[in-house]
Amino acid sequence: MAGMPVISLSDMAKLRLSGISFFVVLILLVALLVRFLWNFLRRDFPKLPSLDFKRSLALVLLLGLCFNLILLMISGTRELMTPGAWEKRGATFKLKSSYEK
Repeated sequence: MAGMPVISLSDMAKLRLSGISFFVVLILLVALLVRFLWNFLRRDFPKLPSLDFKRSLALVLLLGLCFNLILLMISGTRELMTPGAWEKRGATFKLKSSYEK
């Protein structure tokens, strides 16, 4: 009898999948924490609406996108203030030697 075919991921795919799953679990946990804190705060402020998990997840994702936008604006401003001063070295950008003091 022939065995069942086994499909396995490459090492790089395994690393990417573990990284993605880590951040998905982290986002879900933060959404639970936000929901708990919001509803706990609601006891002192009864005019606040109740927050379910779906809305807390949407709030966490929206805030994450806003923070990402802000960080992109900061990095873009860095390049606009010193055009051509940064060069890519490996995975990061470093200041060119002519700009270093």
